[in-house]
Amino acid sequence: MSGHSENKYTFHRISKDTLPVIKDLYKNVFNVYLSDDFVKKKFNTSFAECEYIGYMAFAEDGTPAAYYGVFPCMIEFQNKKILAAQSGDTMTHPLHQGKGLFTKLAKATYELAAQEGIQFIFGFPNKNSYPGFTKKLNWIHKENMKSYIFRINTLPLIKIAKKFNLQSLYESFAFAFLKKYLSKKKSFSNSLIASEYGGLLHDDLFLNYKTYTKSFILDLEGVNIWIKLDGKLWIGDIEKSSLEQFKKALNKLQRICFWLGCTEIILNVSPNSYWDVLLQKEFSSSEGLPIGYLDLNSNINLDKILFTGGDFDTF
Repeated sequence: MSGHSENKYTFHRISKDTLPVIKDLYKNVFNVYLSDDFVKKKFNTSFAECEYIGYMAFAEDGTPAAYYGVFPCMIEFQNKKILAAQSGDTMTHPLHQGKGLFTKLAKATYELAAQEGIQFIFGFPNKNSYPGFTKKLNWIHKENMKSYIFRINTLPLIKIAKKFNLQSLYESFAFAFLKKYLSKKKSFSNSLIASEYGGLLHDDLFLNYKTYTKSFILDLEGVNIWIKLDGKLWIGDIEKSSLEQFKKALNKLQRICFWLGCTEIILNVSPNSYWDVLLQKEFSSSEGLPIGYLDLNSNINLDKILFTGGDFDTF
């Protein structure tokens, strides 16, 4: 579809050369300024041996009108590696909305993904994009993520830092504080993968790819926990351990959050996954984002693929 024109719009496959244009679109659509380094790292999915899966629409005057793309990744399921991709960062410029660009770009992207050997697309659509995925793109949605939220009574330094754009100063303080808790491990196995369940391959390559945001693996009471600080403390994954071990590690994490001025710890996991089954015995949860998928050519039961918060492209 590269270079194809339709209704006065021209469609081009994304590449390294289109990254500055995508960055401008982020600014115009979301009023978010992203660094060159962030965009370069996030779109470099070469670890999955597949990259730049997406399309941009340009208006007649050459200005960027919309973007849709997916981020390739590796899934481990029943001792096999499967190439999949996460849908992310759907954007249409306010002046070009209502022209059907989202649907056209998505369909073109899925065709390209299938050609590149991607077996299924998954994602966690927000309320704005959910109707488009389910009604126009035939996505399947059967369940939502489960959110476990642990609140800490402390001065909300982390929220204050975000509100007043003092994140870099806060990050320096937080990193200095967390240094003594850092794990020696660069990665650990996805805790949700089991004999009948699959999930994203959380190996060194994947964790290295994820450095487009700042995250850390902490060793707390012998349990490795992958975290990110962004207004709250988000847990990407927890090394498989017992409920008692988790409670000891959580207790330590809550004390750390007290000193870091972080009022919430959030863990997102698929329903009926290892951590959901374990934690629901003693903790309550709320409904998180929808889990949606589109099967391109997998021939597997996609209900058996489970996700953690660290799998979100925003983590």
